[in-house]
Formats: sequence, structure tokens, C-alpha cells
Amino acid sequence: MKNMRRVVPWAIVDSLGVGLLGFLTLAIMTRVLTPTDFGSVAFAQAIVLMTQLVISLGINEALIQRRPINMLHIDSAFWGSVCLGIVGFIFCVGIGLYFIYFMQQTLVGTILIVEGTACLFTGLNLLPSAMLDRKLRTKAIARRTVAGRLSYCLVAIALAAAHFGVWSIVIAGVVQNIILTIIFWRGQLRWPQRRFSMPHARQLVAFGFPVMLEGALWAFLTRGFNLLIGAIHGLNVLGLVSVAFKATDALSNIVGSVAGRIGLPLFSSMQQDKERLQRSFMQVTQVMAFVSTPIFVGLALTAQMWVPLLLGDKWPEAIPMIVVLCLVWVTSFTRVFVSPYLRALGHPRALLLPGLCASVCTIAVVFLTANHAPIYIILAWSCRVAVTYPLGLYLLRKYAGISYTQQLGPLAMPFFCAAVMAVCVLAAQMGIAHAGWSKLPLLLLSMFVGAASYAAVVLLVYRKTLPDMLANWRGAGLKSAVK
Repeated sequence: MKNMRRVVPWAIVDSLGVGLLGFLTLAIMTRVLTPTDFGSVAFAQAIVLMTQLVISLGINEALIQRRPINMLHIDSAFWGSVCLGIVGFIFCVGIGLYFIYFMQQTLVGTILIVEGTACLFTGLNLLPSAMLDRKLRTKAIARRTVAGRLSYCLVAIALAAAHFGVWSIVIAGVVQNIILTIIFWRGQLRWPQRRFSMPHARQLVAFGFPVMLEGALWAFLTRGFNLLIGAIHGLNVLGLVSVAFKATDALSNIVGSVAGRIGLPLFSSMQQDKERLQRSFMQVTQVMAFVSTPIFVGLALTAQMWVPLLLGDKWPEAIPMIVVLCLVWVTSFTRVFVSPYLRALGHPRALLLPGLCASVCTIAVVFLTANHAPIYIILAWSCRVAVTYPLGLYLLRKYAGISYTQQLGPLAMPFFCAAVMAVCVLAAQMGIAHAGWSKLPLLLLSMFVGAASYAAVVLLVYRKTLPDMLANWRGAGLKSAVK
């Protein structure tokens, strides 16, 4: 419990700082860049991020999950990741030159070559990042990631003010990677030795390769999705879709990265005690639902107000897309701990099926919605939840022995509380619909009503059991999270 009290607050600081700085940058960039600018960057970044996922080979997750681990694993992981980073950069340069000389897309190709340097930094930083995650040193992680995001924010805003246009985003990304690399390696107490063991590398890749495949399949839901939209629907439509994703990602990353940061290390430390592991999974799932559900329901209910205020008046087409994405996140975050749970149990291959089904749905969506408005693209994309959600329930029952009722039971009360909150917010908005309020006062009123009603209904429902629930959550399964 002492370790978790140290870990969780810094994980929240990390996620909150990065998310808010990212949203601030987006709010400024949407006022100076066009949808086509965002589309060009999103297209190039999609290629780079997919490449980064493939070249990582899941080594980061393998280093976190493996118990015990020795120095040959660590040294082999470093030199292997550096070589893979070089390969990834060369691949991005090749694709960029193809776009410049054969596709006559000079801007996209040049951006891709510059963005491709991120593969080099991925290779260099994989080891120190993984070891910090393994040890749950979230304070050190928070300092590094917030410093990197702050540098990105300052450079991007300064260059945008200097009329660098789309290059303000690209150059800021390179500066962020350089600063993160310096900070990561300055804090290293032990530098890798010049040795490489193929057997030890194979042990890491044997676990990491299925993780990489699963990650690539899920990344295809956004990155590959962006590539297909840019190729079939055009860069302008891609820009609108990209801004909608970025607007919701700013908050979804705050919530999701906390779960991602602590999920696998926490469950891996308890992998020998299945009863406590299952109990902890159920508890953190319910806590996540209580946190994430009101956030994204509230975002959807107030999108008409905060989008024009924060992103500007030229993005009205993004509002319905943002609403749909918020509702998708409401559902998705109830299953956010499934992947780390199954990985901790040593079943990373089990997660390939949902990822494959979701990727097939994504490809079909882009082609079926050709020549349709962007909102129909997002609506069709969100239907993947109808396929992947039941699969996740089935896999957890098969590999972890958790029944469907046990999985869905903890979600009933968070959903009920969020539903009451939504009714109160809509009633307040309808009550002053004819008062002629501007967007900012209406947004503030909606936020106050939503927060007050949600807190009131939670306290009312749990007025007798809340103290015991908090005591149980603190004591069950968390005291040995860090070894």
C-alpha cells in the first residue's frame, strides 16, 4: 500500500500534465492550421507510429512482465532495440522518398522523413522507459514526460506564432524527442554493456511478439484508419477526423495512461496469487468505470459548447464526431485492464483475435463510407465495439475463469450514477434554453450540475458502505505491487 500511494498520484500527475498540455497545443494549433495541414501531419505520423510499433517487437512489455530478469536480458534488449530503431528510420526515409519522387506529394514525403527520426529515439529510449515502468517509478516518469510535452507545447506555439505553419508541429516533435532522450539517459545509474545474447533476446521476443502484433492491430484502428481515410477520402476529411480524435485523446490519454502505467506491473507482481489477482482486477475495473464514465459522458453532453470555445469556430463538423468518440470511450474504458491482466497471466496471444476483428472492421468501414460525410465514417468505425466487447468478455472467462456476470457486475453502479448525472445536466440545459446564455456560462453551469449531481448520487448510493469499500480497495491485493 505504501508503494501504491507513491505510484498512483504521480501516474495521475504524469497523465494530467501531458493531457492538458496536449489539449492546450491543440486549441492553439486549430486556430492557425487548416484541416489539410492536420491531414498531412496525421498521414505521415500514422506511418511512423505503425513502424514504431512493429520495430518495438513488444520488448517493452516483455521487460516489464518477465520475472526474474538478469543483466543479459537488459543489455540484449537495448542493442536489439537500437538496431530495430535504425531499421525503422531507414524504412520511413524510403517511404518518404517514394512519396516525393513517385507520388509527387513533396510535403507529406518530407514530413515523413523528418518524423521518421522518432524511430531512432524509440530504439534509444525503450530500455530506460521500460525499466522505469517495471519498477513503477512514476515520479521519475512524470517528470520526464511532462518536461517533454512542455517543450513540445512551447516550441509548437512559438513556431506557429512565427508562421511556420505545419512545420511547427513537426519540428516541435523532434525537439521533444531530443529532450526526452537527454533526460532519460542522464538518470541512468547503469549503462548497457556491449554484449548481446541471442537466447535472452529470443526469450523477450517470444513474449513480446504477440504483444506487438496485438498493439499493431489496435493501432491500425487509428493510424491505419488515418492512412486509409487520407488515401480514399482526402487530406481535408482526414484533418477533420484527426482533430476529432485529438480532442478526445487529450482526456482519454489522461485516464488510459494511468491504467497502462500501473496495470501490467501491478498484475505481474501478483501473478502467483490468482485469487488476489482476480479480486484486484475487479476492484480497479470498477474504480476506472467510476472515474472515466462521467468524464466522457460529460464531454459528449457539452461538446456543442466547449469545441467552439477551445478549438475555434471553423470545426463545427468535428462536434458530432467528438460526441460519438466520447461514447465509444465510455464503453472501451470498462475493459482497459483486460489486456494487462491477460499479459500478466502469460496469454498475450489471446488478445490477437479482438485486434484482428477490429482491424478488419476498420478496413471495411473506410471503403463502405467512401463519398459519405465524415460523421458516417466515425459512426461506422465505432461499430467495432459490438464485435470486440463480447470477445473480450469471452477471453477473460476462458483464460482467467471470470464469469460474464462477475465482469459486468462492477459496471452497473457507475453506469447508473452517470445516467442520473446526464439527466440532471440535460434538464439544466433545457431549463435555460430560452434564456439566451452564451456558451461559456452554459458550459460552466453544465459542469457544475454534472459534478454536483454525480457526487451526490454516488454518496447517496454508497452512504453506508463507502468507508468499507475504500478500506477494502486499499488493502486488497495492492501491498505487494512493487518488488
